[in-house]
Amino acid sequence: MVIFVSLCLPGILWAQSGPHSAPLDTLQSIPLTSAEIDPRYQGSNLDSSRKKLPDVQATVVPKTRQPKRPPRLKHPLSGQWFFQEARVAAALDNPTLAKENVKQALAIDPENHRFQWWQANQALQTLDTPTLLSALPQIIHTLLVSPIARGHLAVPVHQATILLVAWFWTLLVVAIYLGWWNNIAHDLGAMIFKERTHRLHMWVPLLIPLGFAALRPGWLGFLALMSVPLLIQTRGKLRGLLAGTWIFAIVLAFPAWPILHLAPPAIDPNSEVTLLADACQLEASGTTSDRLRKELETAQNADRQGRLRVALGIQEARRGRFNTSDKLFKKVLQHDPDNFAALMGLANNTYYRGHLDQALSRYKQTQAVHPKQGQASYNMAQVYFKKLFIPEATAALEQSRDLGFYAPTHMDKHTRNQGYSPVVYPGLSNKNLLQACAFEAENYPPLVTLTSWQNFLGSPPLPLFLVLLVPLLLALVLVMWWSHQKDPRECANCGLAICRDCCRIRDAAWLCPTCGETAARSRSDVVLATLLKNRSRDEGMKNSLRVVRLGRCIPGAGHLTSARFTAGWLRLSIAAWGCFLVSAGWIFDSGAQWKSPGMILSPEALDPLWMPLPRDLWAGWLTLPVIIGAGFLLTIIIVALFDEQNLRQGIPERFSWAPSPSSNSETKSSPAPASLEPPPGLVPEPSLRKL
Repeated sequence: MVIFVSLCLPGILWAQSGPHSAPLDTLQSIPLTSAEIDPRYQGSNLDSSRKKLPDVQATVVPKTRQPKRPPRLKHPLSGQWFFQEARVAAALDNPTLAKENVKQALAIDPENHRFQWWQANQALQTLDTPTLLSALPQIIHTLLVSPIARGHLAVPVHQATILLVAWFWTLLVVAIYLGWWNNIAHDLGAMIFKERTHRLHMWVPLLIPLGFAALRPGWLGFLALMSVPLLIQTRGKLRGLLAGTWIFAIVLAFPAWPILHLAPPAIDPNSEVTLLADACQLEASGTTSDRLRKELETAQNADRQGRLRVALGIQEARRGRFNTSDKLFKKVLQHDPDNFAALMGLANNTYYRGHLDQALSRYKQTQAVHPKQGQASYNMAQVYFKKLFIPEATAALEQSRDLGFYAPTHMDKHTRNQGYSPVVYPGLSNKNLLQACAFEAENYPPLVTLTSWQNFLGSPPLPLFLVLLVPLLLALVLVMWWSHQKDPRECANCGLAICRDCCRIRDAAWLCPTCGETAARSRSDVVLATLLKNRSRDEGMKNSLRVVRLGRCIPGAGHLTSARFTAGWLRLSIAAWGCFLVSAGWIFDSGAQWKSPGMILSPEALDPLWMPLPRDLWAGWLTLPVIIGAGFLLTIIIVALFDEQNLRQGIPERFSWAPSPSSNSETKSSPAPASLEPPPGLVPEPSLRKL
């Protein structure tokens, strides 16, 4: 009797509850006609089909308790462990072990941008071209789809570009300032001493940098102030290069760029954005859940509440609290009925309770709303496998791969012991994360207001953008106000600096006071030609020697002074890259834990004022950036040492001015009148005599 009751009781209970209310799906042996049998399950030698499956439960659920930790598709903590092992192996000079460990980390968490960047960096250092080429497409894809990855990349790229531009701008300013030293001394001496002859005082140009440095405007602020007189002095391509570098620095300092505006919440480990991302990816944590509840209590914005509820629902589901998780997901769907994470979370919770048919129905509904998401197809495949519907499961897996979703093969030991098939709990969408960044970004100062770079890059009382923009506007006003831009700036005979007020004019040629006085006193054209020729030759030799020495001290400065723009720009660029890589290139480590150079504490810096860069990221002189930068500097120094002959050949030949024998014009001993227009050329061709 007992045996009979035990055999009949399941059927009686099922008949009373109905076929759709069973807690676990069962496979009944229902007779089917030949027309009703799916041809995929027919086989000539196969003696079993769906109609002859054993009467067992499709899902094996522990009978004593509900699962405390549901199965996971991936285990980010394990990925972090492999990543740290890879870094240790790389530090111990074991590239093979480092390569294997980072591959394991990427197999567990393939979308982690830090793992991807570090793998590419290691491949670059070890010259592993196949690994580098295989990593680049995934890196590009992650940057396109992940706002968190873009935020993490925007900060180091922005700061590295600022440092690189600062180095190039520094070398350019020094090169122009030394090359135009005589002209600056002439103009500044004329303003200070008010001498009629505008005699050169070679020490006067030192007053400008000393005066600007006393204002303590910061590195970039000092360069901006120094560029004001240089923009007035220079002409042509060189003026364009100086103005272009200046404007590019202003663009970098502009505080309202969207990618820079959204970046601070993405890199702040204590921000709500980081909390949401961690809650959707990492293991269940009571601390994380408490933080989410605390934020949810104070949240007033409906979108923000939805994001917090999704993250908290995922955390509760991973702790086995499916009822609480369902309530959170349903509240999200009340506000956003098409929320992908909430729809998938409800379906996953149903799956883990053992209601396979209901879970399958929810997955299909989610797939209908989001047909381009492969996670729904992948989760459907797990249900089909549990129901032993192998063809349907295979088709669902193929569909998930066609949609771009590839599930990692890793499953932790606890999941395997429980016998579950892992399904995906998708986190917040990229749109939701961008909204979270935009909501929280208002609480942060602009990224260009860098904490530890205040005294380093700009003046503390003013924004860096204004520190750079105001001097540029002042320089442009002075250039437009200076109405004699086309006046000759050098003596037609010796090449010394002159202006409209101190020049002497003879035969439409502008001469310096010395050459003009010589021409005025000479009564013979032959004697005058000899005197002017000797003076022109002496000054020309001095100028050539000065240009050669300048080219040796600062690569490219001599070429810019001798009007060889392309060669000078190329040499300055190589020198700037070398200085940047040696001084700061080692800082931007792709695997560092958010060690942004501009956002470190003062005790963590090499020097809070002069070198506010992370001390603990210095890996020694044999790191790849330092070696490459030193190679650039050594190469350009060697080129500068052997560039003397090239520089001498590139210096324009000096012509000696002498009046034409047929000329009877008188020499003007007084300065040229203010209404005098500059001649079309510096000196008429018949009046020039080549040395």
